[in-house]
Amino acid sequence: MNFDFLTKDEILRLHTKGIEELGGSHGLRDEGALESALLAAENRAYYEKASLAVCAATYAYHLAQAHAFIDGNKRIAAVVAELFLEFNGAQLEMTNTEIVELFLKIAASELTRDEVEQLFEQRIVMTK
Repeated sequence: MNFDFLTKDEILRLHTKGIEELGGSHGLRDEGALESALLAAENRAYYEKASLAVCAATYAYHLAQAHAFIDGNKRIAAVVAELFLEFNGAQLEMTNTEIVELFLKIAASELTRDEVEQLFEQRIVMTK
């Protein structure tokens, strides 16, 4: 299956907008870490034929863990995972509180990528 992935430029614009709207420090701390996190989802789709849920969870996990930005890493991870799902006709059925808790746990290394994938598999619904 071919998925619509976000580009690095789109993610950089989303990060800038998020910092302007919600506060924090602008700036990319580690471009290589950002690129690696972004390519992880695409590589899994291409090489493993991973599902939509697995690719979204991969975005969520790797972007939150990479700490590529000076600030807003959990926010951008959540936004990218949810937009990726939306672009591909799905959504994550979780409350805002559940999403915040999820990304705090990912960033604190309290969840493995496999656990995030299992959660996404259970909580994603198709909208199209």
